[in-house]
Amino acid sequence: MKCPKICFVNQKGGVGKTTSTITVADELARRGKRTLVVDFDPQGQCAVALNIPPQPGVFKLLISGSAPADCINETGRPNLAMITGDRSTATAQIVLAAENRPFDTIRQALKPLENQFDYILFDTAPSVGGIQERAVWAANLIVIPVATDYLAVDSLGKTLDMLTALSKQGWQGKLAGILPTMYDHVTNESRKAYSYLEKNYPETLFTPIRRATILRDCIADGLTIWQKAAPGPVADDYRALVDQLMKLSRS
Repeated sequence: MKCPKICFVNQKGGVGKTTSTITVADELARRGKRTLVVDFDPQGQCAVALNIPPQPGVFKLLISGSAPADCINETGRPNLAMITGDRSTATAQIVLAAENRPFDTIRQALKPLENQFDYILFDTAPSVGGIQERAVWAANLIVIPVATDYLAVDSLGKTLDMLTALSKQGWQGKLAGILPTMYDHVTNESRKAYSYLEKNYPETLFTPIRRATILRDCIADGLTIWQKAAPGPVADDYRALVDQLMKLSRS
């Protein structure tokens, strides 16, 4: 698979999409893989998480007609670059929908970068309406982070329905897996939610990411888990995820 494009998506917010995107991207970079993060969330939290200012990179890429290479920001970390998002990303979504741009808009926009990177990762906003669907269309592999609580598990079906609908329209990517996040074996709710996922999605379930306050601290400090708390249990969880994604991207 040439330059695998991995999209982290869920139609519910607060499930660990941004944290997972940044953590996986930084580990890939640390393993010597030239990695690009594209932040399709108008909140621009990928940039914040890496302590760089949000900028209208996605808007420039999709609407302004800028050359893709001109939309890239270096992160100050070896092998890790980013096309940032900010509030202008919401405007980009409105334009894409109003002009009925084709589903492959994002895929075509990023095509010139495929020879420059080993991996491209997408973070997405929880809302649908244009960009999320086009980001999925551009991706080879989809990861659905799902917090192990009732409401997050309940929203999983809507995201899977979107993938099914896009497949019927010609999308040729695949579901890499469902990623249980914020798992806490001490709480009944978390155990029940994880048991539900194990029962209903046994063949597509990644190793769960354990709940840890250190992940919130990392975001606040503009650091990743590898800089702040590795080795450690949560770092081990994400390392296992990266191993699985790299294996899937080679198949």
